[in-house]
Formats: sequence, structure tokens, C-alpha cells
Amino acid sequence: MPDPEGEAATAIASLRFTVTLADRSIAIDLTMLSGREVLAQPLAGALWRACQVGGPAGSVSTAAAYANALKLFWRYLESASPSVTRLPHVSAACIDGFDAWMEESGLHPNHRLHRMSKVLNLFRLAEAAEPGCLPPDASRRLMYTSDRPGVRNRPRDAYGDDVATALRNAARADLTTVVGRFAEADCIPTLDEIARSNALSVAHNRAMTVIDAEGAIGHRHPVFKRLYTLRRESGLPNDRLIHDLHGRRHLLAADLVPLMVLLSLDTGLEIEAIKDLRSDCLKNSAGGYVEIEYCKRRSRGAEWKRLRVRDGASSTPGGLIRKVLQWTASARSRLAAGTLWAHFAWGRLTPRVLATKELVASWTERHGIRDEEGEPLRLNLTRLRKTHKAAWYRRTGGQLDRFVVGHSVSVAASHYADIPALRHIHEATIADAMTDALDAALHPCVLSSEQEAAVRADPDTAIGLPVSGRAALNELFSGEQDVWLASCGGFYKSPFAAEGDACWSPFWGCLECSNAVITARKLPALLSFLSFIRAQRQSLSEADWITKFGRVHGRIADQILPRFSAVEIEQARQIAASDPTLIYLPPEAGAP
Repeated sequence: MPDPEGEAATAIASLRFTVTLADRSIAIDLTMLSGREVLAQPLAGALWRACQVGGPAGSVSTAAAYANALKLFWRYLESASPSVTRLPHVSAACIDGFDAWMEESGLHPNHRLHRMSKVLNLFRLAEAAEPGCLPPDASRRLMYTSDRPGVRNRPRDAYGDDVATALRNAARADLTTVVGRFAEADCIPTLDEIARSNALSVAHNRAMTVIDAEGAIGHRHPVFKRLYTLRRESGLPNDRLIHDLHGRRHLLAADLVPLMVLLSLDTGLEIEAIKDLRSDCLKNSAGGYVEIEYCKRRSRGAEWKRLRVRDGASSTPGGLIRKVLQWTASARSRLAAGTLWAHFAWGRLTPRVLATKELVASWTERHGIRDEEGEPLRLNLTRLRKTHKAAWYRRTGGQLDRFVVGHSVSVAASHYADIPALRHIHEATIADAMTDALDAALHPCVLSSEQEAAVRADPDTAIGLPVSGRAALNELFSGEQDVWLASCGGFYKSPFAAEGDACWSPFWGCLECSNAVITARKLPALLSFLSFIRAQRQSLSEADWITKFGRVHGRIADQILPRFSAVEIEQARQIAASDPTLIYLPPEAGAP
């Protein structure tokens, strides 16, 4: 194993080195920093250390972002601070000047903060390697990133149910195609048995033998060229011949998109975690379930996590991964790779998922998938996790303790629950809460026969009634102040009008009035009115009926009638049937 100190010294001296992270490599070239070698070398050493195992650069893309941020800092020095040539020359004013320079250049606030944080990280690593190399004010300045505000990121939204269904259906259709393709691995593609000539069959078998022996066959291979010529002479298409041949032994690049889409929609795993799955990711299979071990690089110090999912046929996440393991076994063995997604792409076998933007666009276009506005969908794979989370949020009724999987409660609330796709749920919850509060505030005062008798016998027990005192109670119970549906505690002391003025509330507003007292004597009128509003369903649409009568119907059927016995209700119903004057209604009752 090479000496890391020697490797670091070589990297610092040459200002270029190779970074290998997560089975991927990238060349870091900092030679443009020449001219300030005394300043460039310790920062190049800091970047080299950042790219080692356990360093802040956990992937090659992050390592490249560190290098680009350092190059941007160099351009600032060349334009604004040419005298800064070594670490002791770097002051707090110089660092703040870089921040201001990026802002003045029109860089987005969040991009500015990202670049600023990476440059400051490199200075921190340089100071850790050589304590005291920076002036005291610069060292203190490293304690925070910027005093300029950023912009709150708009969280990615989830896809709607229709889009999610279309994605899932398209992915499952492609999965079925891939399963059938491997099941018929030895068949000549697009060629009927009757049209198969012996020479063409031999050429096809020889091409497959080359693939089995070497892993792949190139366009210029004599065996492939022979097969190509025979197919052309037979009038068969050759535009996808190379993919048809390799697709009998390996997954193709185009196969990865539907498989990853399906896995993300079914599990909610981050797309970058799915891309980096290892061939040994399945753990602890038992009872129809299995754990998927994955790496979440953003979780510093706890990158490796596990998610328990269903296991069985290819319709389950565990079964799907087992299928992929089966299909990629040959490629992984030939590449000696521990990654899950070994496949054929660009004329060779590769162990990693390569660029997917073009493949994603081609896949959605091929299936004709549309977005919520009916336009061709521009699929963003990172939104699939949000889509899974939104569906789970709806199933759990917004219970965060059941919704939180793989992140903290605060992240679940701000990044996964507070998104436009779930806003209607939150608005409906607020509306329901306000309705419940209003119902509680306007709950009618209902006295059962037993309670009425108790109050008549002892007026001191009249707690919660709108009147007090024997005289007032006698007036209330005698019917002297009755309105149609209730006994009124004060027709000229209405909560809906000034004291002394007559109550102007609609007649069924009594059921939500604090002055109303409902006793068994009013049951016939209530039952007559209940029959009337139920009959109105025949002449009104459901939405109009709910708007007009839904609330009062709930008051009578759910809150008032249950307080009385079945015998009392039946007697009241007979009285209502024999007295048609009880159902006299003012014009607003039947108005549309």
C-alpha cells in the first residue's frame, strides 16, 4: 500500500492528483493555481485530505465542487487581492471580500454560501495541519460561513397520484419485458422460427458465445460483422442488434431507469442511495421481509442505514433487488465489482450508473407519460422519494411519529410534509378544526325529560341554562317564550342583535343560539323539520343540500335526538304526523 504521506507530498508538489470515492475516480487538476505556489500548496494539501476516507468530500462530485470553489477563490484573488500570496496574508477582510465579490457577480445566494463554505473548510483543514498559519482575525473568521443571508430553498414537490400511477405502470411494464427477455435468452430476437436459416442461427450462436466468453462483443468484431451482414441480407433490422444481443445476458442502461423508479416509489429510498446500492445490500431476511442496507452520504457519522421492506416476488422491493442481483451476476463477476447495477452501456460493461438524464427523458417519452398539466413529463428522479413520502403521509393521516423514517422529525415536517402536494390536507385539517371549534361553541342546550324534571323541582340545579330563577324558568318551560324549534331564553336579548331589539336570526338558527333550550316539548316540531330537510335531498344537488341543510341536520340527528328515549321520539313522531301545522315553514326554508 502506498505511503499516504508520500502520496500527499506528490499531490501538493504537482497540484494534481486522482480521487477515488465510492468506487468512482476523478482527476483533480489545480495547476491553474500556479503563480502563488506558496499559498496554493497548503490548500491543495487540504483538498487532498478532504478527499480521503472520512473527509468532508464523500463523493467525486463533492470533491469536484471543492476544486471548483478553490479555483473561484483564485480568480477573486487575481482580480481584487493580488498581494495575497501566502496563508499569513489571508485576513478576515480578504475572506469577507470574497463573499462580497461573489455577491456582486450575481451569484445566487445559496450557490454563494455553498462555495464559501467549501473554501472555508479548506482553510480550516490547512490551519489544522499547520496551527498558527493564519492571522488571528482570519482564524476567528473561519467560525462562521457568511453574514449575508441566503434564500430559503423551495422544497421539491411530490408528483400527483395520476403521475405516480403512470410511472409505476410504465416501470412494471418494462420489468415484465426484462423478465421475459432473460427467460428467452437464447432466442434470436425479432426472427420467426420459419425464417431462421441455419447460417443465421449459427452466426447468432457464435455472437452469444463471444459475449459469454468475453463479456461483450464490439461492432468491429468479425463474428458480429458476420451476423450483421446475414441479417441485412435477410431483410432484418440491425439498428438495435448490439443491444438485443447483450440484453440476453446483461442489463442495459435503458433498463436501469424503470427499475430505479419502481424501487424508489416502493421504498422511498433516495435516488443517489439506490444508485450506490451494493451487491450485498440485502440483510436479515425473515418472515417475508428483508432489510436493505444503503448509504446516505449526507448523514455525517451515520451514513450506513437499513430499511426493512417486503420480500418475495419481483413485485416486492426485496424480490426486485434479488432479480437485479440475478441479472447482473455475470457482469459483476467479470468486473469483480461489488456494486448492484453492473450493466452494459456504451459498448462495454460498467459497474456504475452513468449519466441518466437522457435515459430518463427517453423513457418518459417512449411511454407517453404526462404531468399534471397534460404536458410531456420532465421526470426528476429526486422527486420520487417525496412522492412515496406524500403517499405514506396521506395513509398515516399526517401522524409524524409514523411518517418519520430515515430522518428527524424536524426534517420530516419541513422537507417532506410541508410541500404543495400535501397542502390541501393541511388546509382541510385546519378547516375541520375550526368547524369542530365552532360546533363546540354553538352547541345547543338540550334537556332530557329527566333533566327538565330535576330543574323544575330544584331551580338551583339549572347550571348552563340561559336564564335563572324560578320565575324565569317557569316562563321558559311553560311555552310562553317558545319559538318554533326551541324555547327561547330571551327573544329581546339575542346574541345576534342589540339588547332590546328582536332577534333576527333565521328560524333554524335557534339550534345554534346560546339562548335556546330544547326540551321534549319541541320534539314534534324538530321531527317535522327533520323530515322536511331530508325530503329536500330530492330537489337539491348533494353539494347544495349539504351547504344549506347539512349543519342543521347534524344538530338534530346527531346532537339533539340521542338525548331522548326511543319512546319519547316515537310519541313525538306520532304528534308530528297528526298535526300538519307543525311543518309551517317561512319562504327561506325552500328557497334555493
